[in-house]
Amino acid sequence: MARLRVGGRQSDVARELGVSQSVISRLASRHRTTGRVHDRPRSGAPRVTDRNYDQYLRTYALRHRHATATQLQACLRDARGTRVSRQIIRNRLHRFGLNARRPLQVTPLTPRHRRGRLQWAQDHVTCTMQQWSTDILHF
Repeated sequence: MARLRVGGRQSDVARELGVSQSVISRLASRHRTTGRVHDRPRSGAPRVTDRNYDQYLRTYALRHRHATATQLQACLRDARGTRVSRQIIRNRLHRFGLNARRPLQVTPLTPRHRRGRLQWAQDHVTCTMQQWSTDILHF
C-alpha cells in the first residue's frame, strides 16, 4: 500500500509481486474502505482447531495409520481436552492428503480351500509354457 500512496501504479506493483492487477486493485479498495488490507470477517462458525491442533492430529494419524475418525476423536479429546466432530477430523486429514480407505473384505479360506489350492499347484508344477498358454489351464 505504501507504494500506491507515493504514486506507484497498480500494474507495476502487481508485476513486482507476481500477482494480477485485480488483486492489487481489490486490496487498494479494501484499504480505502476499512483502512486495513486484512480479510474481513466471514460468515460461518469459527474454526474449532488451530494450526497446532491440526499438526498434532496429522502426527497422531500418521503414527496410528489404521485409526478411525471415531478413535482419533476419542484419543484427541483425552490428549487435548477439545471436543471435535468426526467430520472435522476427516476434513483436516483430507487437507493433509490422508484419505480414508475401506478395509478389504475377503472371505477367509477354509482348510478345505487351502488343500484344494495346494493340490492344484502340485498337479500343475511341471506344466510347460506351451501348456500355460492354452485356455485349458485357466479353468
